[in-house]
Amino acid sequence: MPESGLEIHLFVKGRDMSRKLVYEHVDVFTTKPFGGNQLAVFEKPGKLKKAQMQLIAREINFSETTFIFPPKDKEADAKVRIFTPAEEIPFAGHPVLGTAFVILSNKKGKKPPGLELELDSGRISVEVIKSNKTETRLSMTQPVPKFGSALMNRGQAAKAVGIKNFDLLGGGVISSGLDFLIMEARDTEIVGQANLNIEEAVNVMARHKVIGIYLFARTENPKVNIHARFFAPTLSVVEDPATGSAAGALGGYLARILKFPAELKLIISQGKEMGRPSLLQVDVHCDRGMVQKVKVTGSIVRVGEGTILMP
Repeated sequence: MPESGLEIHLFVKGRDMSRKLVYEHVDVFTTKPFGGNQLAVFEKPGKLKKAQMQLIAREINFSETTFIFPPKDKEADAKVRIFTPAEEIPFAGHPVLGTAFVILSNKKGKKPPGLELELDSGRISVEVIKSNKTETRLSMTQPVPKFGSALMNRGQAAKAVGIKNFDLLGGGVISSGLDFLIMEARDTEIVGQANLNIEEAVNVMARHKVIGIYLFARTENPKVNIHARFFAPTLSVVEDPATGSAAGALGGYLARILKFPAELKLIISQGKEMGRPSLLQVDVHCDRGMVQKVKVTGSIVRVGEGTILMP
């Protein structure tokens, strides 16, 4: 009997000493739950330290987890910190849209037409495109893409994603808040058959100094004109079902190839091979041989919520 009483006492004490941190689970770049890219959003993380946030992100194990804090920038509505299971990153697409969705959903009274979010990469504007009982659709203005080096060693790059040399048309490094290696495949069937070789991929990424590989192919379908897959093994994200930051970089890449048309609109499918179909819209505005603005748009749905007990 005394042993049982001791067990109960310790349990109650442990429970009292724990902090309950609630997070919302949303899916981004989809109109239906269980599609798109998963995101956990902690709206009230308190005074969590970086190491604690990293532990939580690793435990939840989504591509990204975000934590909302008061902004230092007077023009921003909130400060957002973004963590993959492996490390904190300064910017990412679906965490921006998903976090904005949570902030807007929980605002009382009249909803604003958009938000300004402070990230480590700078301030990002988010605009409400549609908001009703059936769909919420948001758009973010991304950093203007910066063009880096061309694809080096096509054979090694093809091997990294498990395709043949002649099925890889080319590529290059593009930065849109983060640095990506954009690679174009001959057709969507090749993209679908890609099979990541982690060791080779890590070597290719190190050579190009990028955080991930975005493999894509153009299609003849006017409704969905790009099919893509994203691999980021060094971030503990072997494959990502929807990657807004890389989609924006791809918009810049194609705008350059197409000699900077005034307007370029891409509808990108991603995540099919993972069973999490996603749709991303990218709008690129060019003028005088330069990309002037990139907007990435997608729908977000709320899936549920959870609680983390922090000692």
